[in-house]
Amino acid sequence: MVLDAPALQLRITMEDVMGILERILKERHWKSFDLANISLLYVPYWFFNYDVYQESEGQSRNYSAQMCMDAVRGDLKPIMINILDNIPVEQSTEINHGVKYELMKPLVSKDEAKSIAQLKVAGEMQLPKSTVTISGAHLVFIPIWRIWVTLKSGIQRIELDGVSGSPFHIERVPEKQRGIQEVTMDMLHDLTTPAGWVDYSKKAFDWGLGVVSQAGASAGGSGFMPWLTNTRSGRLTMLAVVIIALLSYVMFFK
Repeated sequence: MVLDAPALQLRITMEDVMGILERILKERHWKSFDLANISLLYVPYWFFNYDVYQESEGQSRNYSAQMCMDAVRGDLKPIMINILDNIPVEQSTEINHGVKYELMKPLVSKDEAKSIAQLKVAGEMQLPKSTVTISGAHLVFIPIWRIWVTLKSGIQRIELDGVSGSPFHIERVPEKQRGIQEVTMDMLHDLTTPAGWVDYSKKAFDWGLGVVSQAGASAGGSGFMPWLTNTRSGRLTMLAVVIIALLSYVMFFK
């Protein structure tokens, strides 16, 4: 298919997407999930240059840089500038890979893009609009993987750019609250190595320092014992100590 504007080369495969998705969810403690839907979109973005010029007390300031804006929603996307600065990627007006995709139409025209960009850049830099000049606006289509996953908390949308695999708005995916059983299993796994023992000892110490001073008022007292018995972190630490003691006993009398 021949496009009206160049598109960036798709570098992230479906297999890459699944690996990245699993790592993202694992970091947020989601070990199981159902893949509801996955699709490849080519989203139009306006790339442009902006110049800032200010005069104050006889001194002038001039600053120039490049920025990127979603041509569908009008959101600034500085991450795309960083990606293109660090990854050599080809551009072409033809899409000839075998992956099914959807081409999104730009809803923001070139003139509108310049006006919106001027307002948004000025707002981000907290400067008057008159000090910002927009130039060199050109349209580029960027491949974006859109994934819908079903978690126990509900359905979540995750987007990865198809050039570097960087996720967008990952903070919207909630972190799973782990139960005692899951925490215990993770502890047992980590405690199988000397490094894990040292790490958990340090964590227990840090948890105590961080909670003791705050737990007193809310838990009905101050000091180590109220924290240990009345807070989640304290109970988990006590559980870790019990596990360590049991493992030590088994190893000693084995």
